[in-house]
Amino acid sequence: MWLYSSILLLSATNLVSSFVVLPYIQIDYAHLIRVAHCKAKCSEKYGYPKTREQLDGSIDEYFFVSTEEYTKCENGCLQFQHRRDMKRSNLTGETLQGAKFWIESSAHSGKVGSSPVSSAELLCQMPSATVDLDDSFEGLLGLTKVRPSGPVQYVVQWKQRTYALGYYDESQWITASVESDSIIKVDGMIPGVQYKFLVTVVGPAGKLGDTIQSEWTEISNTLIVKTPSAPLIVKNGFNSEQGVIAHLHFPRTAYDSCNLRVQVKNATNSIVTDVRVDPTFSILLSHLEFDSSYAVTLSALSSDQITATSPISVRFNSFQCRQVYGKGSLHCAPEPVSNIRVAVRPNSTALITWTASAEPENILTYAITYQAFLGTCNKDPTTVYLAAPSTSYEMPLPSNKHCEFMFRITNYDAIGREAFAETRIAVIKEHLVNASMKIPLIALGVSSFLLVLAVFCFAICRCCCTKCPAKVAENKTKLTDYA
Repeated sequence: MWLYSSILLLSATNLVSSFVVLPYIQIDYAHLIRVAHCKAKCSEKYGYPKTREQLDGSIDEYFFVSTEEYTKCENGCLQFQHRRDMKRSNLTGETLQGAKFWIESSAHSGKVGSSPVSSAELLCQMPSATVDLDDSFEGLLGLTKVRPSGPVQYVVQWKQRTYALGYYDESQWITASVESDSIIKVDGMIPGVQYKFLVTVVGPAGKLGDTIQSEWTEISNTLIVKTPSAPLIVKNGFNSEQGVIAHLHFPRTAYDSCNLRVQVKNATNSIVTDVRVDPTFSILLSHLEFDSSYAVTLSALSSDQITATSPISVRFNSFQCRQVYGKGSLHCAPEPVSNIRVAVRPNSTALITWTASAEPENILTYAITYQAFLGTCNKDPTTVYLAAPSTSYEMPLPSNKHCEFMFRITNYDAIGREAFAETRIAVIKEHLVNASMKIPLIALGVSSFLLVLAVFCFAICRCCCTKCPAKVAENKTKLTDYA
């Protein structure tokens, strides 16, 4: 059983703070700075630090403000904006504290320290799911942090530009919203228009560092969800907290969908998870199995998470246990023996040798099991146990029989886990000839050879003895006639 938990934490169904880009509504920047200052004070008093795991497995530290006390304090900031007399306001508890924070807040406080945000980026875009914003796009503005942000608020401004007649028509900065989360939903963006965002970080003591600007990003003219870009790349890893891991990388652009569907499966499990993008650049797959083959597919989802694009996919093998802990480690399941060799001996035995899978101190015992399954010597399996240092076993074989044996070597590690390897032994009658019979057989063979040789020589001599005298007499006759 393997777990796949890391990407469950950022489900695409999670709610995020949001605003709509409306070019005809301009909110006073100084006023929103003061609102952010008051909310930051409420966050410091009634929120608390919390962490969340991002898609790549890194930890994001933020201030959690979804509490009843914080909400009342925030209402105090908003309700007292147009009141002069606190005594007549009838505010109590956390709401009254929020009104006090409003009085203490200022839109003109100087910069305090450095900004915890290093960059702002429109992470993604897709056709809007808002009924009143048909034919527009929504996206996520992501803020990359260099350190924990603490109890801060983000004042977001934006502007737009279009290209026509050889030049850009660019608007002024429009102050839009005060947000408490570093991932901000932006709705109502118009296809073909470029957008830029400006973020001011405000803490309980005032503005933190310089403002952060994003790059210009153009909104797509195609009202369909874009398929993720290939290639899909996997990088294996391991850590003590999340076990066997893999990082899933793909070329991410601002034109990609904000919602993704990831399917991870191996031979025994298949898990499908919907996730929402964040400022990180990979997806962590954690608690995988050692030495397992995985198939991963990645699809883009629409805003309502109903429609999915065609997927891109990749296959990979996770780390082997011995790559992490070393061969034969007790952290890993035992491995079977290797290099099994069989030597059939003339004394009706077979010598089985093997190479151990681990050091002898990590092996508890060997179980040697053999059984004939073909031939006339079929019988119940036989099992013997050998000590850990053993690397061979002499197996008795039947005499003058043709059989085939299955031979299994099971090694148990020091905590009782097992692994096994098997081989087959074919026993042929000729292999089992007794050594005492070898000399007579050899003598018989030599005698047969000598007998054949003698017959051959006799035949040649007979031929010579019958033909040669006739030829001599003939020659003598001829010579006499010539004289």
